[in-house]
Amino acid sequence: MIDHASIGTRDLARSTGFYTACLATLGYTLQHGDVSQSIYGADGRWSFALYPAPQDAVLAGSRAHIAFTAPSREAACAFYEAAMARGAGKLREPGPRPDINDAYYGLMIQDPDAHSIEVVHWSR
Repeated sequence: MIDHASIGTRDLARSTGFYTACLATLGYTLQHGDVSQSIYGADGRWSFALYPAPQDAVLAGSRAHIAFTAPSREAACAFYEAAMARGAGKLREPGPRPDINDAYYGLMIQDPDAHSIEVVHWSR
């Protein structure tokens, strides 16, 4: 299994504000931050990091995305609303996707650096 994921950003302060607000809806908090990184997690575990990238660096790859687990459908919707309020792009509105799996409820957004971010709640 994957231990953690990180992405680059052109504006660390902007992305830190975006992810601090959005990930709070899923129970993640900013665990560590300085001028070179912002690291998020829950229960003392660091699982997602932001790093400044050179302005000419490619940030987002085709079909690449990061998916966060939501504890509930409501939390997934709260993430979506927080992201939309902060200028995220809409890729897939929250909802069930039986074409993916009968237990899947999720969404996808595009963050300020054009990374595709998915949030999933599995009803098991």
